[in-house]
Amino acid sequence: MEFDIKILGVRIREERMKRKLTIEELAEIINVSPSFLGLVERGDRGVSIEKLCKIAEVFELSIDSLLNTNQTSNSKYDKIKVLLHDLNDNQLDFVANMIKLLGKHFK
Repeated sequence: MEFDIKILGVRIREERMKRKLTIEELAEIINVSPSFLGLVERGDRGVSIEKLCKIAEVFELSIDSLLNTNQTSNSKYDKIKVLLHDLNDNQLDFVANMIKLLGKHFK
């Protein structure tokens, strides 16, 4: 099984936003720069085990849940999340409409 660092970045971003933390706030808590955390969330940089432990602690999650080492069918959805990660609202609406059209076509 291959680990996708981009999926970890998406999960960190989702959990941060769920908790209404800014990138600056989380970066300060885990003692990294906001720009570094941005790279991690985009999947452009990895994060040390120490920082991953701190992130999991802040989110009150296990490291396993962040890493999702028990990958199931969610991995397909995670890959799609990575692709959609940087789209703005208008682009996401467009993609949603295209998916609806494709869904009708494949029925």
